[in-house]
Amino acid sequence: MEQPSHPVLNAEEIVRRGVIIAEVDKIPTEMSSLKSESMVIGLCMAGTAEFEYNMTPTVFEAKEIGVTLPNMVLTYSHVSEDYRATLIIISRDFFESLTKRASFVDYKKYYYNPAHRLTDEQFEKVQDIMRVLRIVCESEHPMRTETLKNLLDLLFYTLTRYRGEEGQKSHSETRDELLFSRFYDLLIVHYPQHHNTRWYAEQLCLSPKYFSKLIKDTTNKSAAEWVDIVLIMNAKRLLKTRRDLTIQQVSYELGFSENASFCRFFKDHTGLRPREYREP
Repeated sequence: MEQPSHPVLNAEEIVRRGVIIAEVDKIPTEMSSLKSESMVIGLCMAGTAEFEYNMTPTVFEAKEIGVTLPNMVLTYSHVSEDYRATLIIISRDFFESLTKRASFVDYKKYYYNPAHRLTDEQFEKVQDIMRVLRIVCESEHPMRTETLKNLLDLLFYTLTRYRGEEGQKSHSETRDELLFSRFYDLLIVHYPQHHNTRWYAEQLCLSPKYFSKLIKDTTNKSAAEWVDIVLIMNAKRLLKTRRDLTIQQVSYELGFSENASFCRFFKDHTGLRPREYREP
């Protein structure tokens, strides 16, 4: 099967290089719903992209910079014809190494507040940093990796200052936020086998009732809604990118015992039958 050309989907190249920088001007069909293993720093150069970030409606506009962490769910709804963005795409392993650096120790803040609008001057300075990053990123210098980390330190410190967070106390996850993070990490791995929230409560050593209340109070969405979000996101991804699979095979991949129950589930959440959604 031919590999998608979009840089966010070129997983092998991202893993091999650790960091890549790409200019994009469209969102291909196969990216209508995306869960990337990579961290992505995006600078919107022009136009707009409308999407849902973990099911929260968001508009990414010119002169905004956004940071999305690995395994976050993005579902695109509309991209303007003049949309252009510069993306820094960071592999999961490279991301893990960054979390140990002082500049990025507070990275969880991007989960709760991923985007920020820049002033004209700030926009120019961020572009300057990205230009140098590109030069180093595309080189084969023996100090490439360490130089990239130092430049990303500069970018993270700069972004912290522009967001008005310099000198602020680092965001420390509450116990409930930490439990939600653990639930989400379990969910993105085990969603095909476990659609019932009771299993996740058991893994976290919580009663189902307390678990449901905790997730709802922390995220304004129930645990069952989060399961549905991840199932629908992956259903859309498989329907668009794995055309070699039948609808029935997609339903089995997602853990549905019957094709009919998957079709009902998909239509209830999208208004379309799986076959209608898959059609160009």
